[in-house]
Amino acid sequence: MNLKKIIYFVLCALFLNTLTACIPVLIVGTGAVAGYSLSSDSAIGEMKCDYRSLWDITVDKLESMQAEISFSNESKGLIKAKISGYSVTVKIDELSSKIQKLKISARKNLLPKPQFAQKIFLKIAEDLK
Repeated sequence: MNLKKIIYFVLCALFLNTLTACIPVLIVGTGAVAGYSLSSDSAIGEMKCDYRSLWDITVDKLESMQAEISFSNESKGLIKAKISGYSVTVKIDELSSKIQKLKISARKNLLPKPQFAQKIFLKIAEDLK
């Protein structure tokens, strides 16, 4: 392929990516996460650990951030909390015994705040290392 075709392909891929409102991000240097993406209000990624470890680390991290947990159901993998005025929802889905899908959504005054969700996601990923 020549350079024009490569540039065209990359630009098309970036344009199509903006239509989906997802931003793929790769975390380098951590064995716990292969990568994650940001949507309009959440950070989503696959964590390399067992369900119980991810649940415990998530609860511990939320508590260390002084979260007011309003709902918690470990069997459904769901936590709803308030942190510094942000409404945060955490969802953990078991994909296999050693891979979990973690989704963290954040909103403030009904507006999506994906950067805050990303901040929580990265703190949890850091603790999994």
